Amino acid sequence: MRLLNARFLFLLSALTLVVMLLNSPRIEDSADAASREIYLFELQQEESLDAIVRNDFFAGMMGDKVRLERGMKYCEDILAKNPKHAEALVWHGGGLLVRAVHAYTSGDNKTGDKLWNKGIEEMNHAAALEPQNIRVKIGRSATLIGYAQSGWDPSDTQSRVLLESALLDYEAVYRWQKPNFRDIPIHSRGELLFGLASGWSILGNENKTSEYLRLILKECKNSPYEVKARRWLAKKWPLVIQHDCIGCHV
Repeated sequence: MRLLNARFLFLLSALTLVVMLLNSPRIEDSADAASREIYLFELQQEESLDAIVRNDFFAGMMGDKVRLERGMKYCEDILAKNPKHAEALVWHGGGLLVRAVHAYTSGDNKTGDKLWNKGIEEMNHAAALEPQNIRVKIGRSATLIGYAQSGWDPSDTQSRVLLESALLDYEAVYRWQKPNFRDIPIHSRGELLFGLASGWSILGNENKTSEYLRLILKECKNSPYEVKARRWLAKKWPLVIQHDCIGCHV
């Protein structure tokens, strides 16, 4: 399973921006003071990881190999101390996919296949380690949906399974955020919902696709997302929704 389309690099960076833009999970009101302090400390550490590596990874996704390697090295240092650090693992897995694209582009398919498979393995492992971690879910899901938008082989069973798992995780993220969804920046709302609409359209699920396009009309009123959703709803099925991040810049 591999991708040679350069469009993937843009989609990957644009979609993965949602990782930082979505609100963090709320602390339950019933949590005791000690639990809240531990949670906040751990959250602060994770936000520090995002803040340190994200710009290097985004630059790497757009072709800057030096900055990509710097971000990868930071994650590798964390993983050397803690191989089960799920967020470092999902970032590193995404970086391996970018290395794979570079290898494919240079004609080295053997290396590309090795890197691609390892990257998918690391992201899956991260999700298994912390199945309730919202950043891990979004990082993995955004990457896989970006991949599917850029090049989709409907006969590839593995790709279909991966994409469906990514969409189910994105739906879980939406359920978690639903009570306070209107408080999330409209960019994050629109990208999450369009990611779901696009992914389900790729899998040929008309009902799910229409559901999320109509949800965009409700949750993203008077925005470019609403305009785009109305355009897609006016088209005849079957269709595959292509969506580039609105307002992103790396």
